[in-house]
Amino acid sequence: MGREVQVNLKDDMLLAKGHGGLTAWDRAAENGNKESLEKLWSWDRGLQANLKDDMLLATGFYGLTALDRAAKNGNKEILEKLWVWGREVQVNLKDDLLLAKGVGGINAWDRATKNGNKDILEKLWVWGRELQVNLKDDLLLAKGSDD
Repeated sequence: MGREVQVNLKDDMLLAKGHGGLTAWDRAAENGNKESLEKLWSWDRGLQANLKDDMLLATGFYGLTALDRAAKNGNKEILEKLWVWGREVQVNLKDDLLLAKGVGGINAWDRATKNGNKDILEKLWVWGRELQVNLKDDLLLAKGSDD
């Protein structure tokens, strides 16, 4: 006879970290899979996960958030969706998303710049203006290290 296995959907499935410390959420953001992100968001909402900390602000490999991954890979649609969700769960959009720095002091702006993602840079610039970021010092001249 088999043994009954207890599975905690939130911890054992949705927030489980695999290779490189990445969750399914991280992988979906990395690969630009909007459908998967939306499904994971709705499941986490149903399981009463902490959407802000467990999803939007969670960092995986190199301290990247999902927004960092979208900026790095030039996925504007994912970037915009994450921003909308950030507003929804009242993330500090300026400090916790736009200017948040991962390993090496690199933020979403730096990652988009490094990969030449003009559309992403334009979107981040618009958001920076809306949030009254010091665009010169906090984005253009901010210091981080190359990764």
